[in-house]
Formats: sequence, C-alpha cells, structure tokens
Amino acid sequence: MFSFVAAAVWTIEALMALPALGDPQLRPDGQAYAYVLNGEVHRADLPSGKPVLVAKAGRPRWSPDGKLLAYLANGKIVLGKKTFGNAVNTYSWSPDGASFAYLATDNPPPADPEVNRETNRYTGLWLQPLSGAAPKRVTGPKRHVLSYALSPDGKRAAVAIQQTPKPEDIFHVDLFEIDLSTGAETPLVTQPGRDAEPSYSPDGKRIAFHSQCGSMNYFNERHIGLVPSGGGEVQYVTKFHPYDVFRNGNAYAWSPDGQRLRFTAGQGTQDDLWEVDLKTSKPTRLAEFVAGAASFSQDLSRAVFLKTNPAHPAEVVLWESGQERPLTQAFAALSELPTVKSEVVQWKARDGLAVEGVLWLPFDFKPGSPVPVVTELHGGPTGAALTSFPNGRTYPTVAFLQNGIAVFAPNFRGSANYGAEFRHKNTLSQGVGDYDDVMTGLDELVRRGIADPNRLGVMGWSYGGYLSGATIAQTKRFKAASVGAPAVDWLTYYGEFNGSREVLWTYFGGKPHEVPENYVRHSYGHKLKDITTPTLLQIGALDWQHTAPIYQSLRDRNIPVEYVVYPREGHGITEKPHQRDLMERNLRWMTDWLKR
Repeated sequence: MFSFVAAAVWTIEALMALPALGDPQLRPDGQAYAYVLNGEVHRADLPSGKPVLVAKAGRPRWSPDGKLLAYLANGKIVLGKKTFGNAVNTYSWSPDGASFAYLATDNPPPADPEVNRETNRYTGLWLQPLSGAAPKRVTGPKRHVLSYALSPDGKRAAVAIQQTPKPEDIFHVDLFEIDLSTGAETPLVTQPGRDAEPSYSPDGKRIAFHSQCGSMNYFNERHIGLVPSGGGEVQYVTKFHPYDVFRNGNAYAWSPDGQRLRFTAGQGTQDDLWEVDLKTSKPTRLAEFVAGAASFSQDLSRAVFLKTNPAHPAEVVLWESGQERPLTQAFAALSELPTVKSEVVQWKARDGLAVEGVLWLPFDFKPGSPVPVVTELHGGPTGAALTSFPNGRTYPTVAFLQNGIAVFAPNFRGSANYGAEFRHKNTLSQGVGDYDDVMTGLDELVRRGIADPNRLGVMGWSYGGYLSGATIAQTKRFKAASVGAPAVDWLTYYGEFNGSREVLWTYFGGKPHEVPENYVRHSYGHKLKDITTPTLLQIGALDWQHTAPIYQSLRDRNIPVEYVVYPREGHGITEKPHQRDLMERNLRWMTDWLKR
C-alpha cells in the first residue's frame, strides 16, 4: 500500500509514487497473461491465478505454442538463462518458434560528427536462431527499418524502411517484402508519406499496415491499408468510418479466417477497441476506454488490454466475448483517496465550429460557486485530451483538484480523434482559430457558473507551450501562465527543427522562403511587449531554446517570471527528480497566483 494513503489527499509525492503498468500480453491459448509493472515482468494464469514475478525486464512475449515467455532486458532478448542480440529495440518470435526476429541500431563510429544532420546509425532487421547460431542481418547496411512482420510460413518479411535515419525523414517510409532465403527485396507500397507497421493475414496473402494514404500533408487522413503479399492495389479499410486512426490503429489482430481485423482507434475524448469486417467494411465497437493495443488469443475469443478510468490509471482487464473482468489491482489503494471525475464539455467557437474538451472539477466543488480554472493545452497540435485519469508527469492535474483548482483541457482545432477536416482547421490558424476555441470554451465555463473569470490560468507544453504563449500575448484574461518548451518565432524554429519539415509546411502553407509572411503572422516574438501575465517558463537544456526571449522581455519590464532549465533533458522531461520539480513548480505557481 502506498505511503500517501494515510494522508487521504493527492500530493505530488502521491503522483510520483503511482505504479507504472503496461504491455499486457495474452498467451496464444488465452489461458495466461503477462504484463510489466514498475519495470518488472509478471505472469499469471487465468481465470484467477496469482501473479508471479518473472524478472526485472520489459516487453514480455509468448512463444507461438505458449510454452515459453521471453522478455527484453538491458538491450538483450532473454529466454530462460540464455540471451540473444545486442542493442535490441524490439523483437518477436518466428512463427515456428525456432528463432527471434529483432531490430537493432548500429553502434556509433569512433568519430561521429553530425554533418548536414545525417547519421550513420541505421536500424536493421536481424534473425536469431534459438539454437545459438550466429544472427543474420536481413536488411542491408543502408536500410533503416522502423517496423516489420514475418509471414506465417516464416519465408518472408514485410519491412517499413525510412529513407534515411534522420528524424526529418519520419514521413518518408515505404513498405517492402524480403525473401528470407535469397534476400531479394520487392516493393509493396512506395508512395509519398509514411506506410508502416505491417501485419500478415493468417494465410500470408495480405498485409495490413498504417498509412498516410499517399500524402505528405501532416493533417490529412490516415488509414489502415491492405496490400497483397508480393505487391498490388492498396485497399483502405477504415475510410468513412466513425473513428480516427491518426494516433493509433497501428497494431492489429486478425481473425483466423482473415476476414476481420481488430485494432484501437480514437473518437473524441476516448479510445476504443474496434473490429472491421473486411468483406462488408462494417465497423463494430468491441470495447470502450482502451489504452494502447489489445492482445488477443489466437482464436480472438479473449483479449487483455489496459482499461482507462477517470478515477485511477488504467488496469489490465480480460475481455471475453464482449464481457470484461478486471485482472490487476495495481491501483486498489487509490480508493482511499478523493475520487477523480471528468466530464466532457461542448461548445461552439465564434466561427460556428463544434468543439469539446475535458473538465476536471475540484473535489470540494459546489454548483453555483465558481472556482479557479487552469486551462491545459495539449501538444501536437494533434494531441487529444481524453477522459481517462490524468497521470502525466508534467502538469499535476489531480493535485490542482486537491487544492480547489479545476483543470480544463480543450480539444481545439487540429486535435486528433476528430478526423482530417477538423485537423485542417488548424492550417494557417495557429494562435488564431485554436486561440478562439480556447477562449470560447472558457466563456462556456463562466456562463455555466463553473469558472471564476477573475482566477484563470493557462499552461501547456510543446505546441501547448506555443499556444499558451500566443494566448497571453493576445489577452490579459489570465492571472498566471506556465509556458513549457514552446516555439515563439516559427522562422527560427524552422531552422532549428530536426523533425519532419512537412509538418511545418502543412501548418503554414509552404516553406519559409515561399510564404515568410505566414511564419511571421503566427509567431509572437514581436508581440512579447504585450505579455503582462506572470509566467513560469520551463524547458530542457537540450531542447530548442525559445523561452529565453520571453524571460528577458518580462524581466526587463519587471513582470513576475520564473525561468527554469532542466539539464540533460530534451523536448520531454524524463528524469524523475526533474519531473517532481516540474510538477511542484507548476502547482506552486498556479496556486500562488490563482488562490490569492
């Protein structure tokens, strides 16, 4: 039981102490499962076997016959007392259970300067016999593999190959098929955009994959595609369906007859488990509030997955013919703490666009008594606020609720889970249309008597940091702001950014030399003089540094500001002491300014 339960309140320490539960894997016969808890692999028999600790490791995977359980530890595949591979990123069993297939990244050369942002560290596909024979590299030394699948007969491999290892090429990915006996490579899907995460049908005749559908436009539709083994016409099986596979839909379970496909997809403020009939294209929702991919038995009669809940982080459940039963109780102790509740709020922006978001109310909230509200703006902008328990390590939502502050997370235009048309509303509208979505959402909370208009805060990281900064450059409505890892000047950001340039071309309708006015219009470096909101600035030392100009401007004008740089950190904060500090500062900053 956690030490914080005795206090019966949510604190930063309580949030830091939450267990990390994930990667549930069902044995092929559906009679046992494995999962990872706090960096340890556990396994248990079904229906109600006691969990047994296997090892301090991750990524448990059952052999095809279900007799063996492998896992990943220190970059090696572990099976019993044997280890296989080096610098392994991911792995799978061969269909006959006699080998492992895995991806591993090349070691850096002794002299490893980065020239023109290029790197010689390619990730290759390897085959490793369990017999102990030497591993064989399947792909060539200049082939950078993101994902793969082995055919059911073990004779072929479908591989997703990125043009180069450079991060800027993450949307230049094509599918190929390799004959494992000869090494011959056949193109399967070679079109603009990213085509990856292949999965063979049980008869090996078709391959499912996640696709940008031949477009380099970041906001465009993404779908699950089918292509014949050996190449041929692509069929997109999720078109005209009610869900969105922009941010998921890239892990699949095939029915034994190859006529149905199951996967996770998003719709609004939740992610669900879906099945599509490949003959009729009819979609069926199998389960709601699913986090990540489900793991199915071979006959699809059973599955295990993480089930989300507003009251506590996701637990592993068993799904059987439409019925669900909890398996793990990693968060049982949280029943002694105040119950976290979320609700979906809907409104219309000034241009008539329908928008929604998630609202968490303080535990002591009384209808008719407006409370302070902090608006949390997600990243992306293609992130999405969900109704599930908010257990991130950036903003301590639950601790805000404990301290009488509501948290409002709008899914402004550009968010995922609402389809391509909604995402495209963000094109040439950064800091404009999405700003209006946020403002009108707050208007709705004020109208309903929930938000105290005199005690509002705003915070966000990455794109949410950009939008938080752009917001306080346009309004004095907020009493406090927290701006994390933002872009401020998009022209400068374009030069610094080592990710996909096509993302920024989508945002601004072209390249900087083509439409410089668009990049300038949506930047706010020239508007820093208009910021008068007390602001907390946070960023990793290795990230693109756009917070310093905000800091200097506020400091020069004697506006309260706190500028925090976390050493060794990049765009996300990963070291636990830094995560604790990050949350503590955000809680203190907002509490100090909104509860005066």
